[in-house]
Amino acid sequence: MEKWDRNWGCRVDIDGKSRGWEIAVIQNAKLRVSILVGKGCDVVEVLYKPTDLDLTPRTARGLRRREEVIAAPWSEMGSFIDQYEGGWQEILPHGGQPGDFQGARFAQHGESSRLPWTVCITENTPEHVEILCTSRLSIMPFYIEKRFSLSGNDAILNMTTLVKNESAVELPLMAGHHLAFGSPFVGPGSIISMPEGTTYSAHDAAAFTAGRRSNGDSGTWPVMISDTGDQIDMRELPALGTKSDLHYIKPAQGWYTISSQDSSIVAKVNWNLESQPYLWFWQEFGAGNTYPWWGMEYLVGLEPWTSSPGSGLSDAVAARTARVLKPEETLFSELSVQINERNMK
Repeated sequence: MEKWDRNWGCRVDIDGKSRGWEIAVIQNAKLRVSILVGKGCDVVEVLYKPTDLDLTPRTARGLRRREEVIAAPWSEMGSFIDQYEGGWQEILPHGGQPGDFQGARFAQHGESSRLPWTVCITENTPEHVEILCTSRLSIMPFYIEKRFSLSGNDAILNMTTLVKNESAVELPLMAGHHLAFGSPFVGPGSIISMPEGTTYSAHDAAAFTAGRRSNGDSGTWPVMISDTGDQIDMRELPALGTKSDLHYIKPAQGWYTISSQDSSIVAKVNWNLESQPYLWFWQEFGAGNTYPWWGMEYLVGLEPWTSSPGSGLSDAVAARTARVLKPEETLFSELSVQINERNMK
């Protein structure tokens, strides 16, 4: 350990605060990554320094001060949505809308994203930094360890998650990386690439009371049929005002890429497909004029998950997609985000 605070090479600070929330920052020459350990371990910044571009979106609500969040009315939807600043979240053990499981009642997206996490430094050298964040859930007895690391001058953020069943019985769970993208990184014209042979299915139409972008059929990426019968290429993000939708993608391999609007910056996400075989592709293109978006957001989620559908743990158990852990058993997942710059000349 250095006798002074290092301000070069890979470096780490776990003692900061942002609007009243505890925050940890890891960085190197290419990336600055800010993790809101006081609020769900949210990744609220992945800044690519060479172009001053943040990959994580910031919603119109923004990151509200901690005392404002504490004072805000609680609701099953609002516990997540009303305080959703954007960023990336770790979601456990329930994904999607509020629901019940064996006497437990879950709010939107479960419990892990609403809790404060503890943080410590596990490695701190000019060549490599790593922090360990931990949380222990209360509704279902899962213990979580999440590690964030950077190496050298690489523009690669590495994240690993370990979930342990601390109960005396078998327990199912849903576990997802809530990765969302938006302005200023992506927008109309951004391109998503998937492995060849990737397939998809659509969320239940009943969830789209104001209509949806697709006709609800399953298919092979990237071809989708719209609600009016037209063929759509899902690779290119559409114009502002396009209808919303939610699809469950089954990638042939554990990777995808998403580009900036001018294709000058490309982010590649890699994860272990065995742990999280589903990719939730949710879309809010600015057509949502009622709660919770009020026509203010252009967001795209591309989220690795253990399970589908995105309507809660009970439905995932019924669909036999929930992961089941025996007492003391663990689930391990790893994910990396790599940023590449293209020469546009």
